Amino acid sequence: MLNIAAWFAQQGWPCEEVEPGVWHSSFTGERGERYDLYVLAAEDWVHFAVSPLLPGNPAGEAERLSTALLQLNQNLRLARLALDADGDLNLLTDLPLAHLNSALFGLTLDLLAYYTAKLAPELRLLLADPQHQSILFDK
Repeated sequence: MLNIAAWFAQQGWPCEEVEPGVWHSSFTGERGERYDLYVLAAEDWVHFAVSPLLPGNPAGEAERLSTALLQLNQNLRLARLALDADGDLNLLTDLPLAHLNSALFGLTLDLLAYYTAKLAPELRLLLADPQHQSILFDK
């Protein structure tokens, strides 16, 4: 039986079920930023989202951000970046329900926290400074 709340607890992450099949937790980045994490169990998949990784992008930055996201998605493993309808940048991953267990759940939380710590500060710099040469991209 799927018990998302128990798996969060085993990893030391508080959570609440915000609606049937949707859990919310949060974590703090290295610089004290708070990130929301949502987990949705639907049919044969469990979907994870750090939402937002970054709030809506500044006007006129969509093309530059889109190019950066496409380049980053090429290098990410087991996760992807996506813009939602509000322009927020989200970090997403999906796991097949048939293979999900407590250990894989914990590894997924670790992966999302790791990518958040590496990506969010660099993407903020990229948006703030068009000349910024990010360490995230091959030269």
